This record gives sequence, C-alpha cells and structure tokens, in this order.
Amino acid sequence: MSFTIQQIDSHLIGLSHTSSLGKVRAKYQMYERVASLFLQKVKPLETIRLGTLSSTVHDDVYNYPLVSDYNSLIDLIPQDNRTAWDMAFRRNSAPFDLEKAIKEKTVSIEGSEGSKIIRINWRSRQGKVLHTMNSLTDNGTWSAVGSATGLKANTIFKVSGSGSIEFDLVASGDGIQNTTMSAVDLTDEDEVADVFAWVYLPSAPTSISAVWGNDLTTNYWTSTAQTTQADGTAFKVGWNLLKFSWSSATETGTVAPASVDSFKLTIANGSALSNIRVDNIMFSIGRNFDIKYYSKYLFKNSAGTYISLPTTDDDTVLVDNDSLPLFIFELLKAMAHQVEGTDSAFDLKYAQGELADLYPSFRSEYPDQRKKTVGKTTSGPRFQR
Repeated sequence: MSFTIQQIDSHLIGLSHTSSLGKVRAKYQMYERVASLFLQKVKPLETIRLGTLSSTVHDDVYNYPLVSDYNSLIDLIPQDNRTAWDMAFRRNSAPFDLEKAIKEKTVSIEGSEGSKIIRINWRSRQGKVLHTMNSLTDNGTWSAVGSATGLKANTIFKVSGSGSIEFDLVASGDGIQNTTMSAVDLTDEDEVADVFAWVYLPSAPTSISAVWGNDLTTNYWTSTAQTTQADGTAFKVGWNLLKFSWSSATETGTVAPASVDSFKLTIANGSALSNIRVDNIMFSIGRNFDIKYYSKYLFKNSAGTYISLPTTDDDTVLVDNDSLPLFIFELLKAMAHQVEGTDSAFDLKYAQGELADLYPSFRSEYPDQRKKTVGKTTSGPRFQR
C-alpha cells in the first residue's frame, strides 16, 4: 500500500491546527530530508527491492556497480543453482582486500570516485588467459600500432606475473598488437565471455578499444570503445581494469573461436601519452547475480519510477499503514521546526512522544535485515614501537 503526498498533507494539516501547509517552505525538499532520516532509523519492508547486478560476476574481478537507489545490503543471490553454501559474508574494506586469496564468497560496500560500488569475491569459473604480457617475445611478438613508440617490457610496474608491456601514444589510435601468439580455444567463451585487461594510464584518455580473432585483417571481433573502468567508474591515473563485452562486439569475417591467436589494443585521445602499460589479457564467463537490498528512494512518481525527491502531490510515499504514523510524525517534527508559532512547541513535543513509543514496537515487528559486517575491522600484523 502507498499514500500520495496529498494524502500525507491532509494528515499534517489535521495534526498541526492549520487549514493549509502554506507556511511550509520547500515542502518537497522537506519530504526528501525526512525520508532520508526516516530510512536511517528503520527499514520498512516496503523499501525492499530485488534487482539484478548490471554486470556478471567473474573470478579475480572484484569491483562492480551498485544499483542507483541502493541503501543497504540484504542478500547477494546467484541466479542459478543456489545451494546452502552460497551465502555471502560482508567484510570491511581492508580485510576484504587483504584476504581475497584465502576467503571467498565475501562482499564489501565501498566508495570509488564519488560513487558506491560493491566488491565481490565469489569464485565460479576460472577465466582463460590469452596473454600474460610478461615479455615482448615470450608468446608471439608484440608490435606497435600506428605511430606508437617506446615499446618495451616493463618488469617493475605490473599487476601480475613478471612484467607488463609499455608504450607511448603519439597520436589517437596508437596501441599494441600481437598476431603470432599461441592459439587459445575460446569455444565455450564465444560471444558470452567478457575480455579483461589491466591498463596503466598516466592520465585519462577518451576511450580504449580491443580487437581479437584469428588475425586482425580478415577474421576478428572489434569491441565497443570503453570510456570507463570495468566497474563503471571513471578512468584514473594508475592501473585500470578494462572490460570489453564479447556480446556487444562486432564481427568481421568469420572467426573460429577454437583458435584465437591475435589481439590489438588501441587508445583514442586528444594528446600524446607516455608510459602506458598493459597486463594480463583474460577471457572470462561471468555468473549472474541478483541483489536484494533496501532502497533509499521512498517515493514513486505517476510513471512508476522510484525517486528520492517528490515533485507533485500525486507522487506516492512507499509506506504501509504500520509505517505511516512514523513517517507522519517525523514530518510533523520537521514542519514544527519550520512553522514556529505558539503551537509549534506543542506539536514538536507531541510528535517526539509518539515516536518514542512507535519506534521500539515497529523495530520489534520488522527487524533490520541488513547484512552486517563480520570479522575484524582491520587485518594483518600489528606492530608495537
């Protein structure tokens, strides 16, 4: 059940001894503020949503975008063949990162570049490495694309293995390629896998593209140009994990997936870049997950879209009869603070008294289902001076 803003307004008029809410300034913003405060105090069932992660989950890939209205995590659910052992444990950021190699089926909710992301360590299917990028010649020969210069193996700066391949971008479209590496059988991965590569960037370029196939002239796939990292966050200075979706790539000729032996990576940019590095090209089939969570959006418009800020009196508030009084009395508190006058102190005291009784009973009937963090806040050795 839900109530319109107009219906809630009628309750407030009746409680506040007035004939209208004319003295309330920026009414919709008041609703938004109160909704945020309200959802910090209780977790109504009406705000639980079940969505699908926008990205499939891969072995050894940890950062994923969150749904836009995420408030707090209830459960992470494999869409296929969930067993009694498929339970995710939430960790704080440091132990999650430090213990990735020894503890799986863990998640961490973190911030990155101004956005929330979910970090997931859930192993299902090991990806296939196309090239480790440890040397210019240890598996075929890497060569420059376009006017790229400074091509070399860098054994100091790397993500894995013993090195990475480095080059300088002179003009947009420069990059690296290898058409003589050992063929890899990607029959199972054909058109369903994602292609991952680590790229070190000295500054953010316009986009990065990949090509792979039996060669780079007749039978090959061309990715869409990527403008963000795999988790949807902006390119950054340093190592960036890139994801190229095979399902959205364009095929030229007819590629035999059982013998993929060629790969090219190019970068589009408006100026030259020095010391770009590429490491560990991998093809991986992900696993689809649903996410059950509390939404931070307490309102819905007439089109059925969840929103954080109502804009008309016809927008609805996603509260049921049992949570309705809590929301109304929180609004009355906020309104009393704005309106002032002789009755405001009475309204404020009355609302506070009602809420003091209502919150404990509501929490008892509808306990918080958020997934709590487990384990230590920090991990690793401690040193004493």
